[in-house]
Amino acid sequence: MKQNKNVLITPDSRKILQEEFAQLQSPVTIMVFTDDRENKPFNDFCLALISELSEITDKIRPVVETLSGDLAKKHGVTRSPTILLQPDKYDIRFTGAPAGEEVRTLMISILMASTGNTVLSDASRKRLGDLNEKRAIKVFVSPTCPYCPQQAAQAVSAAIEKPGLVAAEMIEIFENKDIAAQFNVVSVPQTFINDQLVAPGLQPEEVFVEEVISAAPVEVRAAQVHEGIEKDLVIIGAGPAGLTAAIYAERSGLRAVVLEKANVGGQVALTPVVENYPGFTRIAGKTLMDMIAQQAINYTDINQGEEVIDIRKTGGLFEVSTSRTRYTAKAVLITTGAESKKLGVPGEKQFQGKGVSYCAACDGYFFKDGKKVIVVGGGNTAATEALYLKNIGVSVTLIHRRDQLRAEQYLRQSLTDNKIPIIWNTAVKEIKGEKLVSEVVLENTIDASVRSMKIDGVFVAIGYVPNNVLAKKLGVETDEEGYIKVDKSHRTNIGGIYAAGDITGGIKQIVTAVGQGAVAAMSIFEDIAHPYWKEKN
Repeated sequence: MKQNKNVLITPDSRKILQEEFAQLQSPVTIMVFTDDRENKPFNDFCLALISELSEITDKIRPVVETLSGDLAKKHGVTRSPTILLQPDKYDIRFTGAPAGEEVRTLMISILMASTGNTVLSDASRKRLGDLNEKRAIKVFVSPTCPYCPQQAAQAVSAAIEKPGLVAAEMIEIFENKDIAAQFNVVSVPQTFINDQLVAPGLQPEEVFVEEVISAAPVEVRAAQVHEGIEKDLVIIGAGPAGLTAAIYAERSGLRAVVLEKANVGGQVALTPVVENYPGFTRIAGKTLMDMIAQQAINYTDINQGEEVIDIRKTGGLFEVSTSRTRYTAKAVLITTGAESKKLGVPGEKQFQGKGVSYCAACDGYFFKDGKKVIVVGGGNTAATEALYLKNIGVSVTLIHRRDQLRAEQYLRQSLTDNKIPIIWNTAVKEIKGEKLVSEVVLENTIDASVRSMKIDGVFVAIGYVPNNVLAKKLGVETDEEGYIKVDKSHRTNIGGIYAAGDITGGIKQIVTAVGQGAVAAMSIFEDIAHPYWKEKN
């Protein structure tokens, strides 16, 4: 390939990749298919990226082909750009340029294709051994989706574990809108197996593997294990509070583990820009959480994709059953945070993932060529989402049920400066469409007048509801809104159970969650040494 001047990979990133690529064993052929007649910027990006990667290690063998060549016919390639990974051994392809977050997927895939070692656990690999039918996995992705790389890595892992039976294809939705339209996809990640939707979102590994076996959606169940893993502290949730607590707990000498069913970083990882965290004038939420997670992982295990199914107290210890195993612990810290509140209007559930979204960072990229969307809400999150969408090229309007925003003054001014229209005193009453969202019904909250508005997408940002299912199972006391009640040491009403972060309500800020995580960890350390619940008895 023609040499370039490393315009994509910075010197710092190059050093990191050199260290990672030292793990490569067998050479990896990366076949890039392009066509000068279409998608030239994306073609150029792919060619430059693969060329620069091949300059870092001689284990990467780039091959450039055209759509009119024999190899395109052999491998059934009809789109430009398309990347095939080790095509003579595996059926792994990237349809569209793997940019942004999907560069991570490509790097992980190269490592797995070279070493044969996947991200799947031994139990999942063993389970895949039962597969004896062909499976074609399609994972729809976007460059801005922080959840996509993990789901895509699981698909690639299945293709490597079962060559000849499993094909994995990552489809970038903006570059391939016709395929996205065919499958009614405007939200990512979405996973199809043999063209059947099985996963509208990121899934735990065990669930994904079962869906590959059955080619149909399955439910999460607790793993059947006979011996538990002993820990001092189990932390449920890998947001700012949980990760900070892990650092402080391990530094105090406690044996801790962090369990996260979805994405490390929680809601912060979905925040496009953070401008009020001390030490950083402006930083992407995903970048901030990656930094915190990297520090935490130096101290303790962070098990991403492991969902807690049940917690029971037995003999003075807590038994925590997950989708993978069972833990016994002296204490449990709940940092499960909160999830986006729903509008609760007709059409919302029907069109979720088909134009209704709760994450601009995940799904906004699809609308970036001037499509019309609304953001519903009036707080900091709604303002931030609207600004992000505007900045990536989306035609966005803010809808708020009152006559003034709750957002901070700085964000309100930014909305004005960016000329983002706001429709005041208005509520969404219904979301309509055929296969995808095409219209919303709006009601004026003052005079009850109703009108329709043609729209391509609806981003909901009206607040949060606590993820308190586990707390309720345990009998943990909550307030009228469902947030866990804690004292100043972050103890709950149940001895040995603690809570921190957004799950406790109050001010929902990153800095608050970090502080609460630290306080909770130190309280747990002191309480394990001198159990207050025993002293009361």
